[in-house]
Amino acid sequence: MGDAGGAVDGRAHAIGWFAVVVFAYYYKAVLVGFLGGVLGMQWLGGTLIRGISTNHWIEIIIYCPLLWLALHQINDNVFDLDRGPSRDRRANARRRLIGEFSVALVIYGTGVHIANVIEIYSREQRGIEQGDVYNLVYFLDEGFSHYLQFVPLFFVIGWFVIHDRPRLGVYPTVALFLGAAHGVERAVGIIEGGKWFLGAPTVVWLGVAAWIRRRNLRRLGIDARDDFFFRYAFSFCVTLPVAQLAYLGRFGSFAQPSKLADSGARMMGIGVIVLTVIGTCALAASERWWNPRRRRAVPAGAGHVTAHLTR
Repeated sequence: MGDAGGAVDGRAHAIGWFAVVVFAYYYKAVLVGFLGGVLGMQWLGGTLIRGISTNHWIEIIIYCPLLWLALHQINDNVFDLDRGPSRDRRANARRRLIGEFSVALVIYGTGVHIANVIEIYSREQRGIEQGDVYNLVYFLDEGFSHYLQFVPLFFVIGWFVIHDRPRLGVYPTVALFLGAAHGVERAVGIIEGGKWFLGAPTVVWLGVAAWIRRRNLRRLGIDARDDFFFRYAFSFCVTLPVAQLAYLGRFGSFAQPSKLADSGARMMGIGVIVLTVIGTCALAASERWWNPRRRRAVPAGAGHVTAHLTR
């Protein structure tokens, strides 16, 4: 596993890149929802270049490569092939390959989603909303690409939660914050993608992943409530359904945010930020109930068990 300093660096490395995954798509809420909708700076995300808005240019040029890089770095760190005996390394290599394939599917899905700019150009700038070509583009955008993005993304995050080594006492409040932020962001994301119904199976999958992680940690004599990825998954599973219900209660349906009136878009942009903050604070405050004995430091001897979780 290397020296103690290396272990600490590995933890910070994976968590830092995980924060990138959580907040990479938040530029939409900030650029379009807050700066555009609330402050009236629509030109930041709505300026057209070659018929494509700056909002979507950012998605194509910055968001997609950044998401791949972050997921790849996490996968590389979680399934560290230099850790453990050779037998465990072979098993770890297989798990790493599954993770890498899932990441590839996510990025492939975001690539297919570029059909979105063609659909928008056709509909908004040429008035074409029907016909075989338009229907094909719409299917690739609203149907195929969203499944290809969401399903493998949720799978690989659960895959990390199940197989990552223990990360005890590492940024405990940050773990809750990232879970809340990601739960809110993905709730809005699947609603925008017209796949709001993926919320329930996603929560079930992440809940099962957290349960498996808790069981594995218990076998090592570790309280999962002190573990970073368990805390993240717990926060995510609480926040995503709350965010979906809040959206439904406020707008009366799961209408896509991009189709809301300007006032609705502003409310959504503000709501994402407010719900993330409130969710984090509520979870941190309620910890006195669900984790009253949280340790604030990595327990002595934890370094001896961190190599075993991914066996």
